[in-house]
Amino acid sequence: MNDHKTTILFDFDGTLAETMMLIHTIFNRLSGVYGYRHFPEEEIEHCRHLSIHEFIEYYGIPVWKVPLIAIHARRLMHREMDRIHPPQGLVEALTQIHESGRYFMDILTSNRRKNVLKFLAQHKIGWFDEVESTHAILSKKRRVEKYIRQKGLDPANLYYIGDTTVDVESAKHAGARTVAVSWGLNTAEALAKANPDHLIDDPLQLLDIFPAV
Repeated sequence: MNDHKTTILFDFDGTLAETMMLIHTIFNRLSGVYGYRHFPEEEIEHCRHLSIHEFIEYYGIPVWKVPLIAIHARRLMHREMDRIHPPQGLVEALTQIHESGRYFMDILTSNRRKNVLKFLAQHKIGWFDEVESTHAILSKKRRVEKYIRQKGLDPANLYYIGDTTVDVESAKHAGARTVAVSWGLNTAEALAKANPDHLIDDPLQLLDIFPAV
């Protein structure tokens, strides 16, 4: 890989795709299957302030069930991906970043690869070299480290962009730089506690971090 280019690794759900309400719907659909309590819509804003560990405790989900629920939810999401759109301004920002020729862009997600590819095709977003999927929910640290090893990267030349404290903490532990986006799952206040290198509220602010000229 060209060491002169910065690599940008994106999370998918909540970062590139506005999936929060779909995830909410599916989470409730599965509550009877896995025995946790219903997630009222009026609690969404409260839960955006919680870490993943606080969330699963709040809803009474045993940790061992989390991977099972995630696998089931990913499968159900596939038939609903046509409903999902990118955040406003994101396509414009990523187009400029891609066309600059100064960056590599990949995706690392806990969603299914086929779900991501379906979304990218639907919205004609073809700038990502690779889409990698992980089953990890509570931490992506090992998966980010594996990505760094496979690509032969200097971690300081890798940015991971995500919308949760898990994304920020995982990338920081792996030595990568971090960009937290507040338009997804976690609020800006929750993300700030994870101490990301950058915290942004609008997709066009990506151009301040990754100038296209």
